[in-house]
Amino acid sequence: MVELKTGRPPKYQRILAQLSRIIERKAPGTRLPTVRQLMAEYAVSQAAIERCLDELVRCGQVRRERCRGLYVDGVQPKTNVIGVYTDADAPSHSNSLFIDGVRAAAARLGFRAADFGPHDRFHDHAELRAALQHGLFSGIIAALSTGGLMNIENDQRLAKLLRENRVPLVSCLPVPAVRADSVTPDYFTVFEKVGRYLRRHAAGPVLFLGHQGILSLARTHGLRAGLGPGFDFRSELVESSHGGAYGRMRELKRKGWRGSLVLGVPPDQPGEVTALQGVPWRAGSGNELVVVLEATQKLPPDVSAHVVIRPSFRMGEAAAALIVRRLRGFRGEMCQTVIRHEVRMAGANR
Repeated sequence: MVELKTGRPPKYQRILAQLSRIIERKAPGTRLPTVRQLMAEYAVSQAAIERCLDELVRCGQVRRERCRGLYVDGVQPKTNVIGVYTDADAPSHSNSLFIDGVRAAAARLGFRAADFGPHDRFHDHAELRAALQHGLFSGIIAALSTGGLMNIENDQRLAKLLRENRVPLVSCLPVPAVRADSVTPDYFTVFEKVGRYLRRHAAGPVLFLGHQGILSLARTHGLRAGLGPGFDFRSELVESSHGGAYGRMRELKRKGWRGSLVLGVPPDQPGEVTALQGVPWRAGSGNELVVVLEATQKLPPDVSAHVVIRPSFRMGEAAAALIVRRLRGFRGEMCQTVIRHEVRMAGANR
């Protein structure tokens, strides 16, 4: 029988753990000993110290400043105000619920949220620089559309502006090119569940209507996975104008199209809600109707539809929690919080 010896962890790991604990007790911006000083203190090679520092930089605990040295990473809030930029392409009530969620969570944590409007203002560098210089807020929450996401990823001036001002950023889509925490909805899983239901109950083809962008792609991939191979599934992604999906739905009604319909955007206008009345996708027809709603929205009682509830309020709460954690000194790796939808299948017992 061979006895395995656990032993002590390698010296590199012990040094890394010690440095990490020391850094956690220091204020952001504190200057750290030089590489040579650390080599002498721990009696190890330069390669070992550099390896530890590389890991601490990767985890967000240390930053290197060329020709200046090593510093404890993190931010020192100038104010308790969080700047929130909402999504110009999202329905107005979705933005309102998101802001309400941010404000509710921020207030519980001792912070305030300031609504700076749709994300296209977020790309006005002069305005953003002035806001940062005047200390209007200490962190940014950006509820980005797909277009906003691509602009940030490709905008090096913006990335430099945020980096130089040490401003933590939380986005509502992951932004690989920018150092940012993110909070995202799990679109794939919930629409996979919807697809599995439709596979059992839908009599004809299934059509998805949504906006062009990453979120609609996640929904359609989920539906495809749930429906399985061989199912007649179609998708139409309309332009960014919100009314496009509902305009297309009205056109389908006029033409007498038959099949199950999934509306991937919530109704934003009263006429869009009433347009769902008298639709050919009523109970017992074999033509199922699935509608995405916000938590505060309700369908007319004569509309039989399965409902997917968007978690805008809970996303706002989660975004506020992430940004406040950074503002209070968290210097770990970037985090992504995933928020689940609520699904109400109206015909689940049929």
